[in-house]
Amino acid sequence: MSYLVSPFEVSAKALPVPAQCRFVHLFSAIATRHSDTIDCWFRMNGQRVTVSISCAALTTLRRTEGKKLTDQELADIAALHLRRTLEKGYDATQAELFIEMAQLRNLASELGYL
Repeated sequence: MSYLVSPFEVSAKALPVPAQCRFVHLFSAIATRHSDTIDCWFRMNGQRVTVSISCAALTTLRRTEGKKLTDQELADIAALHLRRTLEKGYDATQAELFIEMAQLRNLASELGYL
C-alpha cells in the first residue's frame, strides 16, 4: 500500500544544512519492535528517522472523538510532527520521536482530521 506524503525541506536549527525529508513507510511496530505504536519511517538527509504514534492514544481518540484515523492521516500527522520538531531545533536522528495523546489530538485538529 502506498501513501502520499510529499517530500519536504525544513530549516533545522540543530543541523548545519536544511533537512531533506522523505516519507518511506508506515507499519505496526507491535510485531516488529514489540512496541505499542504505529511507526512512520522517514529519510532525513539519508538517515532513517522514526516517528511513533501511540496505539493507546489512537484508541482513546477513537473512543472520545468517535474518529478512526486512516493510515494516510497518520502519515500526514507524523510528517507534521517531524517538521515541527526539526523547526524547534531538535536533531531527530538521535532518537525515536514519539507522539502521545495531546500531541496527536492537536496535530489531527490542525490538519482538519478531527
